[in-house]
Amino acid sequence: MPILCMFFLSVQGQHNLSRRIEMPKFENVKLRVIFDQLKKEESVLFSFNSNLVDLDKPIHAAPFRGLMIDYLEVLLGEKYTFKETNSHIIITYAPQRLNVHTIDIDTLKNNRAKITGYVMDVQTNKPLDLVTVYDRTTFQAASLTRKNGYFELDLKNLGNTVTVALSKENYRDTMLVLLLPIDVTNPDPNRKVGYHQTLDSTKTIANSAFGRFFTSSKQRIQSLNVGGFFVYSPFQISMTPGLSTHGLFNSQVVNKFSLNIIGGYTAGVSGTEWAGVFNVNQFDMRGGQVAGVTNVVGGDVRGLQMAGVANVGLNTLKGVQLAGVWNTIDTLIVGAQIAGVANLATDATRSLQIAGAMNKSTNEVGNQVAGGINMAKKVRGIQLGVVNIADSSDYPIGVFNWIKNGTRQFSIGLDESQFAALNFKTGGRVLYAVLGAGTYIDDKDLRYGFETGLGGFLVKKKRFSLSAELTHRIQFDKDWKYNEANRSSLRIIPAIRLNKSLQLYAAPSLTYAEATRKEAGANAVLWKFWGADASRKTIHGGGMVGLSYTF
Repeated sequence: MPILCMFFLSVQGQHNLSRRIEMPKFENVKLRVIFDQLKKEESVLFSFNSNLVDLDKPIHAAPFRGLMIDYLEVLLGEKYTFKETNSHIIITYAPQRLNVHTIDIDTLKNNRAKITGYVMDVQTNKPLDLVTVYDRTTFQAASLTRKNGYFELDLKNLGNTVTVALSKENYRDTMLVLLLPIDVTNPDPNRKVGYHQTLDSTKTIANSAFGRFFTSSKQRIQSLNVGGFFVYSPFQISMTPGLSTHGLFNSQVVNKFSLNIIGGYTAGVSGTEWAGVFNVNQFDMRGGQVAGVTNVVGGDVRGLQMAGVANVGLNTLKGVQLAGVWNTIDTLIVGAQIAGVANLATDATRSLQIAGAMNKSTNEVGNQVAGGINMAKKVRGIQLGVVNIADSSDYPIGVFNWIKNGTRQFSIGLDESQFAALNFKTGGRVLYAVLGAGTYIDDKDLRYGFETGLGGFLVKKKRFSLSAELTHRIQFDKDWKYNEANRSSLRIIPAIRLNKSLQLYAAPSLTYAEATRKEAGANAVLWKFWGADASRKTIHGGGMVGLSYTF
C-alpha cells in the first residue's frame, strides 16, 4: 500500500511567515530593536511569553534576504516554533522533537480507515504518552497516545490524501501526509481554521477551577497540546463532553450551533449554544448561550449568557450575563451583569451590575445596584444598596457608605422639637448617607428617635459648604414603645469651617410630622410657621443648629 509520509512544522496561514524580507547586518543590537524594525517595515506584530523570549538579548546577525520564518530561526534558534493569526506571529518555545514509527493503515468499509502508530521522542527514542493526534484534513477525529506511545485514529469521509497532525506541549508540531488508496470525493478545501491568541495563561479553561471540574484530564491535555488552534463547524451535538459528534477533537471546534444534552466542551461558539446542564467553551463565545446550570467561557464573551445558576467568563464581556445565582467575569467592557445573588468582576468601567445581594468590582465600575452590598475601587456612576464600599464613589445611595476618598462626618445638633441628635454622615464627594440617633429633652410623649436619610453637597468651598438633607425619623417613648408618629424633614445646611475638622452649622428645615396624640376628627393637615402640633398632622418650618467633626 503506497504511503507518503512528510514531517514538517505546522504553521497556519503563513502569510507573514512565508513573506520574503531583506534585513541589514546587526552588531550587538537588542532583539527588541530588530522586532521594532520588522514591525515598522513589514507591519508584523509578535506575541510571546516574556519569560521565554528575552527582548534585551544582544543580537549579532549577518545581512539576510529570504523568508520571514527563516530569519526568525536565525534570531531565536531552532528551539522555537512559529504560528500566526491575522495580526500576530505567535512565538512559542518547543525545544523537543517527536517522531512516528510503524504507521499502519487499515481500509474499512463505507469510506473509512483506521490509522495506528507509535510516537517517540527523537533524542531519547522513548515512547511519548499524552500526545494529541488528530485528523488535520477534516478535523473529525482525535486521540491521545498511550503510555507506550501507541495511538489509533478512526477516519471517515476520506480523500486521496489525509494529513495527521501531532502536538504536545514543549514539542514541535509535526504532520504526516498520507497517500491513501481510496478514490472518493475530496473534502471541502475551503474549511476555515483559526488560531486563538492567549495572552495570559492563568485565564484559561485548563487553569480554572470550573474548567477542571467540568472537563477530563485528557481533554485538558489535548487543549495544552494543540494550543489555540481551532476549526469552524456548522454544528455539533453532544451528550457529555466525551460523547460528541466531534469526538475528542470537540475542544478545538467552534460551532455555529451547539446542542449539549447534558453538557459539552467546545472551542467556542459563533452563533447559538444550548445545554441541559452546562456549556464549556475553551475560547470565545459570540452570540447566545443558554444552560440549565452554568456556562463557562475561557475566552471573550460577545453577546448574551443565560444560566440557571452561574455564568463564568475568564476574560472580557461585551454584552449581558443573566444568572439565577451569580455571574463572574474578568473585564466587563460594556454591558450588564444581572444575578439573583452576586456579580463579580475585576473591572467593569462602563457597565452595570444588578444583584439581589452583592456586587463587586475589584477596580472600576460604571453603576451598581444591590439589595445588600456594593463594593468597588472606583465608581463612575451611582451605587445603590444598603451598604456601599469604595475608594472613590461620588453618588452612593445607601443606609451606610464607606468611601475612602469621600465624606466621613460626625455631627451633633438640636432642632426646634428639642431633639438632640448625634448623626454619622458617610458617602462620596457629592452624595452621602445620614444615620443617627438622639433623645428628646422635653417631650411628654416621646423620648428616643433614630434617623436615616440622604444628603448631598450643593456647594463645597474651603471655608464654606452648603448641603441639603432629606431625613426620616422613627420615635419611641421612655419605655421604648414604638410611636407611629414619624417625621420627615428637608434641611438646607450652610456650614462655616472653623478649622480643618470642625464646622458650625445652622440649618432651616421643612418638616412633615404626624400627631403624637391624635384627636378624634382631626385628620386635616395643619400648616405652621414654626414647630409641630402634637395633636395634628403638621407641615411646619423649623431648624437645627450644631457642630460637625470631619475625619
